[in-house]
Amino acid sequence: MTSVLSEISVDCANPMLLARFWCEALDYEVREEEAGLVSIGSPAENESAIVLTFAQVPESKSIKNRLHLDVRPHGAQQQEEVDRLLSLGASYADVGQDDDVSWVVLADPEGNEFCVLSGIG
Repeated sequence: MTSVLSEISVDCANPMLLARFWCEALDYEVREEEAGLVSIGSPAENESAIVLTFAQVPESKSIKNRLHLDVRPHGAQQQEEVDRLLSLGASYADVGQDDDVSWVVLADPEGNEFCVLSGIG
């Protein structure tokens, strides 16, 4: 018997703001919404697709994430995807990465860091 990763939860101030950003970034849709909680997932009925849940909390983010998401461009070059994500509300983030790394570190609209990997998927 094993466990299957099915959901990643993100604490935030504005769950719908982050849900909208990540829906656009990942081509996801809102699956469930209630007071202070929004879950999003792939529009395709895929049991292995990971759900993201954004939960409203009173405290703000204060340090670098201990866990972050990595996204890989699908059908686009890395810089094209970075530009698209920036247009959706992401921003560049400096977490101490070297200049010669193959990924680009961005932050979502609430400052949660994530990486855009290289390569076309």
